[in-house]
Amino acid sequence: MRSRGEGTSETAAQPGVAAAIGAIVAAGLAVTGWRFIGPDHIVYAVVVQGGFTFLGLLAGPLFVDTARRRYAVSSAEPRIHALLGADALRRLLGRIGWNSVIDSPREHGEGHTRRTRLLRGTELSETGHIIAGVATLLLAAAAVGTAHVAGAVQIILVGLPLHAYPIMIQRIVRQRLRHPHHR
Repeated sequence: MRSRGEGTSETAAQPGVAAAIGAIVAAGLAVTGWRFIGPDHIVYAVVVQGGFTFLGLLAGPLFVDTARRRYAVSSAEPRIHALLGADALRRLLGRIGWNSVIDSPREHGEGHTRRTRLLRGTELSETGHIIAGVATLLLAAAAVGTAHVAGAVQIILVGLPLHAYPIMIQRIVRQRLRHPHHR
């Protein structure tokens, strides 16, 4: 009996289908929001980030194993992220219960050890936020290209922290999981 995802082209296509759905939703929100809200309104910047986060969530599994060396965390990186406030944000999210909501699916995934599942979860999250961050920068460039500089600034001011801080937090967590004695 085959386990889920083993040897079937149907399951191999699922990440691609999910990524396509994410791209359609994100592009749909970006285009309709541009038309009905306007690219220079802060609400637009918030709405498109919802779409870009959804895109990252669905497209992340498709790209998580691409260029795996990007997951390496230098020993100095967590200190830099802490100086930028990412470690404080990580602790705050832990205190309000966000981390337990996020860690629950990671802890109860199929196979492997809890540590391995948590490491994989950090990679998936980081990849998804990178995708969303790239989409943010592309939309901001489109806004600048169409003379909506204020909109571009708002898109970046909303999107960059929304995606950069989770990336930094995932890298801090991954460093701690891989090197628990080097805090």
